[in-house]
Amino acid sequence: MTNNAETHKSGTSSTTSPESIRGGRMTSKQKHTNRNRGIARGGIALAVGAASIAGFAGSAEARRADPRLANAPLVLTSFVQNGRTDVRRNEVLTFKFSALVKAASVDNRSLSVLESTGTGTRAATGALIAKNNIVRFDPTRSQRNYDDSRRPNAPEIEKDNPTGFTSFGVFQVDIVGPPSDDLHTLKNVRGARILQGFHGDFRTSDLYFDPVVGQPLFVGVSYTGQLGFDPPKSGSTGLVDEDAIIILEFSEPVDIATLDPSSTVIVKRVSVNEQVPGFIRLDPADRSGRRFQFVPSLGFGTDRANRTGWDVSVQLTEGILDLAGNKLKRPFTAPTFRTRFVPGTDGNGKPSASILTETFANQTKMDPVTVADGAEWNTTVKGELRGGYPTTYPNRDVILTTASAGVSVVRTRVNDPIVSGTAIGSSCQARPNGSRCQMLYVPNDVGNAAAITGVGWGPSSNALFAATHPGVTLRLGHTSLNALSADYEGNVNVGNAAVMYDGQYVIPQAKNIQPSDGTNPQGVTVDPNARGMWLWPTFTTSFEWNGINNLIFDAGVQAGNNCQILRIGFVPAGIPFPVRRAVSTSHNSATADSFLEPVVYDIRFQKRRRTTIGTSLFYQLASANPIFADAIVSPVSQPGGVQVVVEMQGAPGRADPLVPGGFIPDTTQATAWDTDITKVNGYQFVRFRVTMRANLTTNQSARIASIQIPYIF
Repeated sequence: MTNNAETHKSGTSSTTSPESIRGGRMTSKQKHTNRNRGIARGGIALAVGAASIAGFAGSAEARRADPRLANAPLVLTSFVQNGRTDVRRNEVLTFKFSALVKAASVDNRSLSVLESTGTGTRAATGALIAKNNIVRFDPTRSQRNYDDSRRPNAPEIEKDNPTGFTSFGVFQVDIVGPPSDDLHTLKNVRGARILQGFHGDFRTSDLYFDPVVGQPLFVGVSYTGQLGFDPPKSGSTGLVDEDAIIILEFSEPVDIATLDPSSTVIVKRVSVNEQVPGFIRLDPADRSGRRFQFVPSLGFGTDRANRTGWDVSVQLTEGILDLAGNKLKRPFTAPTFRTRFVPGTDGNGKPSASILTETFANQTKMDPVTVADGAEWNTTVKGELRGGYPTTYPNRDVILTTASAGVSVVRTRVNDPIVSGTAIGSSCQARPNGSRCQMLYVPNDVGNAAAITGVGWGPSSNALFAATHPGVTLRLGHTSLNALSADYEGNVNVGNAAVMYDGQYVIPQAKNIQPSDGTNPQGVTVDPNARGMWLWPTFTTSFEWNGINNLIFDAGVQAGNNCQILRIGFVPAGIPFPVRRAVSTSHNSATADSFLEPVVYDIRFQKRRRTTIGTSLFYQLASANPIFADAIVSPVSQPGGVQVVVEMQGAPGRADPLVPGGFIPDTTQATAWDTDITKVNGYQFVRFRVTMRANLTTNQSARIASIQIPYIF
């Protein structure tokens, strides 16, 4: 057991940590106590003591107490968090084994914890800690951080990843089993490899066990109770540089999402009572989660009228929370400090920044298009902009019976790309190398822009034969081409093709997957508008269909032990649509060597809308020629897997026909939407657009409490 063990029981939490409220250090008594504690997770407590497995002081004692632990074959007997959907972000994963585990065999390849992302998986940050027959994965520190803390005579080292797992994340756990490389397989203390592998998964919530009991305090840099500055305050004059960073330090890790420069961290120029635009970030030189920086977006500026720097105040409110949601114990107001005067380009002092703030407390500045685009502005949650939750579009079956008005589309059945390795009857020729096929669809086929989460083939009320295909690779991509060529890679020319699935495909025989569709006595679908479709394998990620370009579905299929029947449409006279099917006689071919035809496969696209957009009306600034800095979005962190993109648009002013002397935005000369804030420099009217992508796996959506747009006159 490490010196930073934590104890949680029966849904409640009690935690001992190296960080104390005052000094971030443990007393020798606390250290001794922690060495004699176990960990309970998910309501399962591990007993501690010389007579229990988890409490063995060392391998020699373990062998004396129960020789079976040293001699037993090694298998995983329990993964405490397996299958749970409420794992806390700083919860330690616990793996129990049937025998003593050789610590040297434990690494991130023999036991891996991976986070699922939109593009695959990535290793989760955490330290693997092996003791006796238990291995733990502590997500609050990196492996190097833990190893450094265990070195002889090492000083107390704070955890470097206190926020732990991503909130609302999806994780998988893999333990390598035989056959495997000896160097990366778990072993018992006698050197015998683990007998079988393991694959599990879990999901996280957005909650924490309280890493430090009680409310957080502002303690100041090095526990002086004072603000810090980078560069430091002048020792001779006491002045702070005009572009200095303010350093804030707390007694324990604090939730950065609650450090809001519009409401909880208030930095003001005292004499004019104006907020200084700035954003909060974690101190890059300190990963403890206790130390943060306020970075003024455009500096503090100067008091041009009096040719001096500004007196600046800093207030921290009780809205600042620790990781467990405890409020700051008491508000803090720092002594006023003065900034250094900077002459500026005109000699009168550097201009000071103003700020355009939207708190979403009302809908006065909400563009009505926002409602149609699914964003929620001061509705679901008052005073917030919310991304809409993912919605399910009706499944769309592209049955091209009306592909061209007045032209009859004839249906026929084919096997590619779901082919067999050997010839079967008169309908399935031998394709020992499998088949690859690209299929092109136009926006009218696919429908509204959305995330494509699945694809089906058919239509058929049954899969005529059971079949197993060793490997299937499914891809989706955008293209500006209206016809396919033999070059598979070149056909996808807008972005890159995305791999949706790569693995085995097993198709069991099924008589009726859509009984309502018309069938003949043999059970074969005859209705040209049939809806019954057989789904391709479940996608490992989703594809964001843009609704504008043409879409390519690409399936490379290794030959199976049976073929299937797909359906295509073609026009017997004339060519109302161009080449939309390209086929090769090998599953991994780069070019189509079999068919290039003006025929279209029937298909089903399963879609979910995950992208919603919040758009403002134009704001008129007090400056006719402003210079902008990047928008400040609070909170700075979002639930795992949620994406937020802010764009700006500028417009010049024109005379308001209804208000003498007034101006309104000239939208005919407005700039394009752009994430580059400098593109709207010099425009007196500006507006913003926030694009929010929800997490389709956990249904989490973005939340924004405020947007601030800094600018200089």
